[in-house]
Amino acid sequence: MSDQDRERLVESFMQAVNAGELDRALELLAPEVRWHRPPDVPITGTLEGTEEVGRMWRAFMGSLDGFEVVPGRIEHSGDRVLATVTFRGSGERGDFEFSGAQVFTIRDGLIAEVHEFRSLPEARELLS
Repeated sequence: MSDQDRERLVESFMQAVNAGELDRALELLAPEVRWHRPPDVPITGTLEGTEEVGRMWRAFMGSLDGFEVVPGRIEHSGDRVLATVTFRGSGERGDFEFSGAQVFTIRDGLIAEVHEFRSLPEARELLS
């Protein structure tokens, strides 16, 4: 799989989330996916498997009136894709926006692991 193919896979995942098509997004994840969340977010720790990751996304998206993931800069290293991201949305407490970075590990044409970071330097450490 080329860097461009891995990048398109990550972009397809984000597009499906943005379209509210969570089932389509989950189809792009390996069944045994591991999703690592930062310690200072509502749902934290490591989620394992598409069911657990799906529950996290449903809980998050279900509590909001609007939500989107806006990808920024993309970097590649082997089977990993680093994407800077901005999360925007609105809910009971008003509008929000925060930025960070995600590192996606691609195996056998699916997203096998995701690490979320608050800063780009933290994410880049995982690429080295």
